[in-house]
Amino acid sequence: MLDEVNIRHRAAYDQIADRFARVNAEMPASYLGLAEEFGKLAGDGPILDLGCGAGRDMAFWADRGRPVVGLDLSLGMLRQAAARCGKPLTQGDMRGLPFRDGVFAGVWCSASLLHLPKAFAPVVLAEVGRVLRPGGVLMVALKEGGGEGWEDESFWNPSGGVTRFFARYAPAEVDALLAADFDTRLRLRYTSEIGVVWLAHLAVRSR
Repeated sequence: MLDEVNIRHRAAYDQIADRFARVNAEMPASYLGLAEEFGKLAGDGPILDLGCGAGRDMAFWADRGRPVVGLDLSLGMLRQAAARCGKPLTQGDMRGLPFRDGVFAGVWCSASLLHLPKAFAPVVLAEVGRVLRPGGVLMVALKEGGGEGWEDESFWNPSGGVTRFFARYAPAEVDALLAADFDTRLRLRYTSEIGVVWLAHLAVRSR
């Protein structure tokens, strides 16, 4: 489903992949407690890193002996992830996951769903529910705020020419999105080191 958003976004991430991998080398400390709870709920089963980027979080799970698969739209990012952790990777669209039903115990979706228009979020979450086992766990992290649209990314490419799409969410919007197929177990609101407010939810597949 390579529409305009995906085509432009894939090109942007291909362009910034090297710098992105260097800047995002380690999982933030603010994520560690969340990751621990996610790991407990997922048990020993396989994890899908949905929108794996340069492989930072994949490496975190691999270093802990967890079976993990990464999916991303950007080949530039997938090359970085392959160099980082050497775990299975696939290129794909979150709206049509190339995996069989019920194969994963956990889906880790950190800062990736926010790069699609809100109208597509229910489609992505339905796909996540499909590939999760009954009782499987989803972690989704989104930026707090309102509205959606293309934003300049001069930090990633000071010479210009890079924009990324962002959809920002209110806490009630996230709750409403998850309610169709998931039972939320943990809500976390935190501010990153650069002042971005994040909403992170742990939710278990309810049917």
